[in-house]
Amino acid sequence: MNKLKILLTITTIGILLYILHFISLIYMWDYYTELYKATEDRVVFGKYNFIIGHVSSVIIFIGLCLSFKCIYTIIKQGFFTELAKKLLRIAGSIFLFLGVLTGIIDIVRVANEMEESVAIGIILVDFLLTIVGLIVLIIADMAQTGYQLKSENDLTI
Repeated sequence: MNKLKILLTITTIGILLYILHFISLIYMWDYYTELYKATEDRVVFGKYNFIIGHVSSVIIFIGLCLSFKCIYTIIKQGFFTELAKKLLRIAGSIFLFLGVLTGIIDIVRVANEMEESVAIGIILVDFLLTIVGLIVLIIADMAQTGYQLKSENDLTI
């Protein structure tokens, strides 16, 4: 249970960091828009890079919030509950989808003359996000099996 509390703390820190990111984005909106306007001619997706970056940040934030809710539910109610199973599946799907999507986008960026040393690190982070999504989905399947066994056991007793 202590490891789950540590994971809950790490997830909370991640959520707080994303909130600070969104606050800084609002505070420095003019600076970011001018920066993206100045570089939109030299990058692959042009003016859409601004939107792609911030939409992916919002999606990761939503995944972190769902992960927080799931971990909190596991701590309070136990691992083999319907809500924990559902939240694990949704969060894993979000991380897997976003990891694959941003990986494809970054591979397209590398193919169109983005600096390779920077892009390889970004692609590795996308790959890591995809692996995290797969791991969470595997844990969700284990929670599904455990929930079914627990339900059958409760009916037997």
